[in-house]
Amino acid sequence: MSLRTVIEGAGLGLNACADVLGVSHEVFQQWADSQKEIPPAYASILAATLGVKPEAMTSRVLMSARGSARIEPAAIWFKFSGDQFQEVDRESILTVRRLGHNANQLEQATLGQPNKSWEIMFQNITRQVDLQASPRDQGKVAAKAFCELNQFGHGGKGSSEILRDRLRSQGILLIESPIPNSQVEGCSFYVGDSSAQRPCIFVNTYKTTWFRRNVIIMHELGHALFDQTSGGEIDVLADVSDSVMVKSSLTEVRADAFARDTLLPQKLLLSLCNQFGIKPTTMTPQDLAVLVAESGVEKKTVVQVLFDNALIDDALVGQYLSYDIAAILRQTTDHALTTAEYIEKIGKDAALVWENKRFTSIAKRNLLLPVPYVTAVLDAVRTFSVSISRAAELLMIDESLFFERFPAIAQEVSE
Repeated sequence: MSLRTVIEGAGLGLNACADVLGVSHEVFQQWADSQKEIPPAYASILAATLGVKPEAMTSRVLMSARGSARIEPAAIWFKFSGDQFQEVDRESILTVRRLGHNANQLEQATLGQPNKSWEIMFQNITRQVDLQASPRDQGKVAAKAFCELNQFGHGGKGSSEILRDRLRSQGILLIESPIPNSQVEGCSFYVGDSSAQRPCIFVNTYKTTWFRRNVIIMHELGHALFDQTSGGEIDVLADVSDSVMVKSSLTEVRADAFARDTLLPQKLLLSLCNQFGIKPTTMTPQDLAVLVAESGVEKKTVVQVLFDNALIDDALVGQYLSYDIAAILRQTTDHALTTAEYIEKIGKDAALVWENKRFTSIAKRNLLLPVPYVTAVLDAVRTFSVSISRAAELLMIDESLFFERFPAIAQEVSE
């Protein structure tokens, strides 16, 4: 077999892989067809994105791989092989997996080793879960343990404001980036080579809200926590209406329960109701908007939690879901503002700090990099932990674009 066979087995094109490596299509085709040996540095990156061992990328190993010894890509690629997924989905995830490899490389250069705090946290949580219990109870127990370990919901305040920083501090890779025309709402899988794997959570931000993304993040974290051996989980856009969805699979019920009980546990819900004088059975649109704003959780999930805790009945579920609270939310929290409204509020100068500085450029599908990741790369340049050329690789942009985007830093380190 050849490298081409492995790549096409993942449902990927040769050009997409060449782009994510930052090499010409012609050169990569020679590697793919075993006309030339792929250099070890590129083999390591490609192996991490495909989910195979780096040594499997050599022509000798590939040529001898037959029958049961065939080299196959990571399980996540099999899950993306369905008809409901498009080229844009697979190519975007390819770039995300490259970012996962880069994140490990950055931590190796700056910290000496990848951050694996998540592993200890996961072990502490799963140790408390009875896998014979119902999926919902498993999710609730895991959520309680997670909240205690990460101080979520303390002081009668929602934790949506801190969840991103908290997860990243544990070594979990969190990517929020738009993929137009995609059915993927969110997914979770493990990235990096076998010795330095880490959970990666990806959320499609296209035409969604901050409140919805918080739920998706924790739902995908639930998958990463419980479903490590599945190769990854993908959640697609379902009913776009506000109806409260009923999910029947064990993994989805468990992940849903985990998300709801980490972001809006019963204790926090009752505390918010008491703080703001809200009676669940007689809520106004203003009351519901307050619960959404204070918890950082979308309307549909807030109503679901009220129902799960027997605080409202079926009739009130329908009534509350019919409330239009968008205008009220925009007056209550900046998280509900449109991009244009937010820029107008903070001023154009403040908005320009990161404008057009976070997108990758080497691949066909550009990815919006997290601010903390870009900041870490720039700090590594300032401390001479990585060179500018290496920083450009980590940011997945051309070196010339690095100088264009960050001229002050380039000048600072060259003096």
